[in-house]
Amino acid sequence: MNARGNRRRPALIFLLLLTVLAFATGPELEKDALMPAASGLPYADGEVLVKLRAGTTMGTAAVLAAELEAGEPREFRLLSASRQRPYVLLRSTRRSTRQLLAALQAHPAVEATSPNYRRRRQRLPNDPRFFKLWGMAKIKAPEAWERSTGSAGVVLAVIDTGVDYAHEDLAGNMWRNPDEIPGNGIDDDNNGFRDDVYGFDFAADNGGGNDSDPMDIDDHGTHVAGTMAAVGDNGTGVCGINWQARIMALKGFRPDMYIYDSDCIEAIEYAVMMKRERGVNVVAINASFGGDGENALQEEAIAEAGDAGIAFVCAAGNDGTDNDASGFYPAGYDLPNIIAVAATGENDALASFSNYGAGTVDLAAPGVGILSTVPAGKGQEAWLVSGSDTFDANPMEFSGLTATAGLSRLCYECGRGLTAADFPAAVSGNIALIERGVSTFEQKATLAQSAGAAGVIVYNNEAGNFNGTLGTARDWVPVVSLSREDGLKVRARGVHTVILTNRLGNYKLANGTSMAAPHVAGALGLLAAQYPGDDMAKRITRLYSGADRLAELQGRIRTGARLNLLRSLSQSLVLSMTVSRRQASAWVIAREYAEIYFVVEKDAGALVSGETYTIYRKTDSGGYQSLKSIGAAELQNGAYTYHDKYLDRDTKYTYIVQAINAQGEVIALSDEQTI
Repeated sequence: MNARGNRRRPALIFLLLLTVLAFATGPELEKDALMPAASGLPYADGEVLVKLRAGTTMGTAAVLAAELEAGEPREFRLLSASRQRPYVLLRSTRRSTRQLLAALQAHPAVEATSPNYRRRRQRLPNDPRFFKLWGMAKIKAPEAWERSTGSAGVVLAVIDTGVDYAHEDLAGNMWRNPDEIPGNGIDDDNNGFRDDVYGFDFAADNGGGNDSDPMDIDDHGTHVAGTMAAVGDNGTGVCGINWQARIMALKGFRPDMYIYDSDCIEAIEYAVMMKRERGVNVVAINASFGGDGENALQEEAIAEAGDAGIAFVCAAGNDGTDNDASGFYPAGYDLPNIIAVAATGENDALASFSNYGAGTVDLAAPGVGILSTVPAGKGQEAWLVSGSDTFDANPMEFSGLTATAGLSRLCYECGRGLTAADFPAAVSGNIALIERGVSTFEQKATLAQSAGAAGVIVYNNEAGNFNGTLGTARDWVPVVSLSREDGLKVRARGVHTVILTNRLGNYKLANGTSMAAPHVAGALGLLAAQYPGDDMAKRITRLYSGADRLAELQGRIRTGARLNLLRSLSQSLVLSMTVSRRQASAWVIAREYAEIYFVVEKDAGALVSGETYTIYRKTDSGGYQSLKSIGAAELQNGAYTYHDKYLDRDTKYTYIVQAINAQGEVIALSDEQTI
């Protein structure tokens, strides 16, 4: 069975319900005739993605474009060649998307259409509750690095706002096209792209023009790349999940700061082409973006990546909503290579902003207060010198800056900074030290500035430091946070001179499922380095099997688990499963049945015995129910076949196999498959 035949969730086929119109210009559609427009979904007006039927050619596409006054069709070459039919982008300056879709839907040569949806980045403003770098410790990365720190032979692609390939902590790990000569304007390797040295820019302008420079136009893509594979053990900045993997930069966001599906598809095609035709070992693509609107063409492009053995790791979204009830894409497509990632905080609870979905979100990873790389000068770094101590500080979002040498002033204790009475007159021109609590950081900073303070330090009211926001951009003085331990030391010293520094830097704290997803993409890179013989499905199985099952996540995401890098890297038992639907002929009642076949693979020297394997089944209308438990002794040559009888023909069934050791611990989990 091919990769798309083994789907985890019931397939959702995107069909636009249109009124049939002739190609001649006709009356405008009623408002409810086209679901995307009626729902207010964002897309590029005048643009449509089109899949033609088998047997048609690009000549057919050209005729369609001419009839619709859409100019020359832009072909998605890899999809067209692989699927044996044209896949194109049509653009018209004379017709709206609604008109184009209506006309195309009526044409017998057209199989599927979609607006060219645009999707947003998945990062939120800084949340004020978690430490720097806590995520690596939470997923046991330091222990995992004792086994592997990655491999330069593994490539992780980033479809995002671009990547600062000159960054001090990324330059050494950037993928470079070995057959391309930089800057000569020639397609040296004849792959269809000129000067694609670090990757390519599929969104150079707001019209979706291309160029060869995937430099970050924001900081989002660089932040994602740093979590995946910032250089480790180099005495500089931070380190990624992988210390040595290579980062392929595929810029997909236009200057308007949206990614359009057409640009996303082109970026996916590039990664697939480089793997299939050039032998580049692309293991995963990180997609930290998303939005409303299903697009069959984008889904098929991602499926094509899966066929090439490339996992597609997606942010689950930052709306705090249930993706089962309201689709969020590309995370929501029903494909076995998609891993939809929710965000958790330091306490292992789902982040307040994170989307979830028991059937549509797969795994959780740290996504709150994540420190990573950003282009030079787009981050901030802060510290406080008090006496002989230098204390690490976190800049508040929107904080003002100090000079490079810092701000040297007297420090005055101002309680919790709740009213003007908390601020002594002497704080004017000096630095206010305030305890966190009761009021917002914005309120504290406003009162301090009203008292004339030249800088503000907010120390925590619980152990550790935090990152926070002043809410909106204003003419703020420098405002930073300290841990409770450091803040109490400063307070105990009374009025004394401190030096507060808050200046531009190359690193930044950020929150969001955008920050969670690259932890998982990075984990796949590390697994590929540790187990180079594994295929994509086996890597994903190790990933899920090693994750920590957490009560806070049960019933909210599919695995009920948060990434554990060490356990996944140490996974010595792997479950592989295939499920096929068959027609019974020998039973009294002729009904369909499912054949579930799973294989248990144990790594050499694995200390696993006495395990039990349980097959679970669910339908769309309910949760998982146990069908059959099998002892290790019942396996035949490490495999087992089970027949689930008397299925309803019109019902979809989803299966999963779980392994439990003698101590009752979940030690392995198969992939989910739906028939």
